[in-house]
Amino acid sequence: MPSVTVDRPVTLDQATEALRAQLDNRYTVTPRGGGRRETIGVKHALELANVRLVHDGGSTTFRVRGGGLIINRVVNELGIARKVRAALRDSLTGTYEPS
Repeated sequence: MPSVTVDRPVTLDQATEALRAQLDNRYTVTPRGGGRRETIGVKHALELANVRLVHDGGSTTFRVRGGGLIINRVVNELGIARKVRAALRDSLTGTYEPS
């Protein structure tokens, strides 16, 4: 799953605000969970992406994947998930790790 790594701790609220600032107001950005199960849902019309925050010492990794049913997930992986990764990378100056 492609990810973006930021070499500093980033909170759920900071990541949510960074996405809202980078994406236009047609996208709905919703933080979910807390503690070790922090996620962000990003929705635009029928597109859906899920972002999972993984904290590792002094860095934060954002694992982004397209959401939805199987066929929609593939389309969303190539569409909205790619946009979300770019928004995180651009706003938080992270490094892109295609894995």
